[in-house]
Amino acid sequence: MTEIPEHLLKRSRQARGSTTDEPADKAADPAPPAGSAAAPPAAEAPSAPEPEAPTPAAPVAPYNAAATDRPKIPWWAASALILLPIWAVTYVGTLERPPESGSAGLLAEGAHVYEAHCAACHGAGGEGGSGPAMTDGEVLATFPTAAEHIVWAASGSTGVGLGNPYGDDAAGRVVAGGMPGFADALTTEELIGVVLYERAHLSHSEFDEGLAEAMDEAIHSGDLDLDGHLDPETVTVDEVLDLLRSASFGTDDQLANG
Repeated sequence: MTEIPEHLLKRSRQARGSTTDEPADKAADPAPPAGSAAAPPAAEAPSAPEPEAPTPAAPVAPYNAAATDRPKIPWWAASALILLPIWAVTYVGTLERPPESGSAGLLAEGAHVYEAHCAACHGAGGEGGSGPAMTDGEVLATFPTAAEHIVWAASGSTGVGLGNPYGDDAAGRVVAGGMPGFADALTTEELIGVVLYERAHLSHSEFDEGLAEAMDEAIHSGDLDLDGHLDPETVTVDEVLDLLRSASFGTDDQLANG
């Protein structure tokens, strides 16, 4: 039989003594039964999300702000605006309507006709060209009265006849051709207008200027209608004199004899 050394027995006794002296609550925790998994650690509770900062409002354009802040139209003004068109129609209806023709005046209308139909032959200022001059009283010497002048402008060379005298005998004018008649191309108003323009503006006849103004008044008042046309084949001085007398200007002797 093998003898155990003394020092080993002493160590064994010391080891058993230290084991029996440990308190019961120091005993090791019992091992979990076989096959069971260890419990997972408890998950931490999620933290509450931080509140989002409010989005700043878009800036308002100055013109929008001005429109929003502008005082609104009061109800009584809105009613007035609704009635305004009715008032406007009523007001316009009370106005005197200008005449449809001759509104610019016979002399102004005659100036346009002269530029379009007469200036090419008689000159832009009436100084003459292929046709006779009309300045410095020339036209007044040829036609002492507006009525004779109007008949000549209406019928032209063809109406009077080649070789025949026309105008005042003292002027010694004889038809040589080239003067067209304008009765068909121009209204009576345009024809009288251009003749009075030639006499009043180019030959500086104050009487014919006053006659033009008097005829304008008669046209505007509706007492004289010159929208038609003279007949170039039948027009006479007496027929034209009747039209001029409608203006109630001057004496009959002035109109008929100049």
